[in-house]
Amino acid sequence: MVEELIEVLWAYRCTPEITAHETPYNITYGTEAMIPVEVGEPTIRKQMFDLTLNEESLAVNLDLVSKLRDKSKIRETACKLQASRRYNT
Repeated sequence: MVEELIEVLWAYRCTPEITAHETPYNITYGTEAMIPVEVGEPTIRKQMFDLTLNEESLAVNLDLVSKLRDKSKIRETACKLQASRRYNT
């Protein structure tokens, strides 16, 4: 069971949350994570990788991550409000 912890945590971090519509990894780091299979296998994502473009994109994503977090928080609050209305009626 302990050996599977890493895979379980990775799956959690890379699965979009229902309320936020974003992955915890994306909300934290401002970019999508590569799954372990993509790291070891040749994929289009790896073949098309451009370091300069990647650095520029990461800089833009880091500038926008606070807006992504705010948007996710609004969705989460709206979902909770909707659930509470259903519960109270």
